Amino acid sequence: MEAPRVRVYRVEGLDCADCARKVEKALGGVPGVVRAEVSFQSGKAYLHLAVPEAVKEAEARVAALGYRLRPEGAASRGLSGPWPWALASGGALLLALVLSRALPAWGSWPYAAAALLGVLPLAHKALRGVRQNPFSMQALVSLSTLGALFIGAHAEAAVVVFLFLVGEVLEAYSVAQARKALFALSELLPRRAYRLGEAGVEEVPLEALRVGDRVRVPPGERVPADGVVLAGEALVEEGAFTGEPLPQAKGPGERVLGGSLVAEGSLDLRVERLPQEGFLAEMERLAEEALLRKGQAERLVDAFSRRYTPAVLLLAAGVAFLLPLFQGDFLGHLYKALALLLIACPCALVVSVPAAIAAGVARGARAGVLFKSGAALERLAGVRHLALDKTGTLTLGRPRLVRVVPLGVSEAEALALAKAVAQGSAHPLARAVREAEGPHPLPAEGHRTEPGQGAFARVGGKAIGLLRPEALPLPPEVQAQARALEGEGYSLSLLVREGEALALLAFRDAPRPEAREALAALRALGLRLHLLTGDRKEAALGLGGALGLAEGEVRAGLSPVDKLRAVEALAAQGGVAMVGDGVNDAPALARATVGLAVLEGTEAALRAADVGLLSLSALPRAFRLSRKTLAVVRQNLLLAVGLKGVFLLTTLWGITGLWPAVLADNGALVLVTLNSLRLLLARV
Repeated sequence: MEAPRVRVYRVEGLDCADCARKVEKALGGVPGVVRAEVSFQSGKAYLHLAVPEAVKEAEARVAALGYRLRPEGAASRGLSGPWPWALASGGALLLALVLSRALPAWGSWPYAAAALLGVLPLAHKALRGVRQNPFSMQALVSLSTLGALFIGAHAEAAVVVFLFLVGEVLEAYSVAQARKALFALSELLPRRAYRLGEAGVEEVPLEALRVGDRVRVPPGERVPADGVVLAGEALVEEGAFTGEPLPQAKGPGERVLGGSLVAEGSLDLRVERLPQEGFLAEMERLAEEALLRKGQAERLVDAFSRRYTPAVLLLAAGVAFLLPLFQGDFLGHLYKALALLLIACPCALVVSVPAAIAAGVARGARAGVLFKSGAALERLAGVRHLALDKTGTLTLGRPRLVRVVPLGVSEAEALALAKAVAQGSAHPLARAVREAEGPHPLPAEGHRTEPGQGAFARVGGKAIGLLRPEALPLPPEVQAQARALEGEGYSLSLLVREGEALALLAFRDAPRPEAREALAALRALGLRLHLLTGDRKEAALGLGGALGLAEGEVRAGLSPVDKLRAVEALAAQGGVAMVGDGVNDAPALARATVGLAVLEGTEAALRAADVGLLSLSALPRAFRLSRKTLAVVRQNLLLAVGLKGVFLLTTLWGITGLWPAVLADNGALVLVTLNSLRLLLARV
């Protein structure tokens, strides 16, 4: 059976989280749509289609609710929000004011006409979506306006409608700007490229590039697509999406990312991925997918909001129909009830969490931290322990030959023989031998590898091997030298000829340049650090000491199962984040409260992790951003709930009326949106 096809559409007119739920419910009922996901933050709908023709029915269903489905990338139709109706309502309100002064005999009827004109689009939209949500904000405002007209508050009804329409325009504008800010990574790509061909350099639009094309990037220009440097050297700024403040030196053979800026020098590149499929596009896709996965705070707020609106509506009904039985003044209590209808809308409350999470995810994408879900962003703020893998995470994962200890031959001869054997092996230590500076390898033949033993070849008619030191009985003095080197944290290989030891080769996996600074920053954040590695204790302690880790923070010789058990124990002691990069780290990454994987690592680790890191230096930024995002979530909830609570009480006491309730609702929504957008500029 063919898997459902996923198509992405932009939903025009989607200006609140309640609207997103309404559209998602309607799309989910379309025949041929297996699943529909609508993200208010990105303004997009993700349709899993079993039948491609279902798109037409989906468009019709959405149009019936007052929204439009547009293919992703299609041009937007004009300004967002009901601005024509807001202008018409404002004009009618101004005309009513003039007429009420010039023709007092007309009384307040011009205001009633202005109110009816303004409420018309709201009532129409409320009626179209009544089956999905009978308590939408449009329905509540329409009821309040008609009720105000019924009790004779014509002028206030007109003001309420006008303020609400203006609020909807401001809300739509702020949401549109937020979405533009959240997913502006693709704007880093230039609009042109300088392609190298037989005729020389030609300027072409970005869309004309193909995989394999050679392009030139002069100083001051942005790289048009992900590629590999063929010629030239340059300083490249990648801070816009890695968070690294300093430009990085790039030369032949190194990869560069589309959108990075060539600050000094010039590069010739071979295009590896099309611009629309490159690293920036992948980051935007991951950010959008993260917003579809709700975190705990968002789920709790959704559950609360579904109970909040009916509760306030019941309160409004009691104020309108029960209190007059005991206190009289039916019209006065009905007025209070109408104001409570406006306060019953949970829009600001519903938006408060996803707006902050969306901004946090987007800020992370620009700081080299790719959150796969909003839940991961939330959970990371609460962990107290950080477990780190060694090889490939704290180290470069590329051993280097740092010492040659000759045992009867010269150092140059030993290295030449070792390079001859290493030519036929793919082992990381053999590669380190080949890359070591020194004499060229001697001619060799008959290369072979024996698992668990080493690599062998014939040089000058004699058998030469690179072995584990334990594979051959060694004289006591050589054993002592080997133990001393291992005690210093080196990995060893033994060079032998016809069974005779010729030299000890000492290797070390260098720590990442940013590792010590990153660990110091993590410790300053109050995290307890744990190095978990399968490497030998001596090597682990040597690296830990170089990076400022205490002996009690290092656990060596661990199998993948041991790592998993250690992470399980830490998870029970306040939560643990695990950082790894290899296949053996995947179980621990999946079990941790939050799993983080360095993007240079294996695909298995990346799949198991909740967060991707472009570099180790992005790790402290991930924690700082998570904590700042959670602080903004709390501020938003306080703003939304606080304003609602204040106006709920002042309305019941008769201090505030209809139009302040509208200002409270729209004002709170704009405030939580703007407060969330602060995260995009936050220093992490």
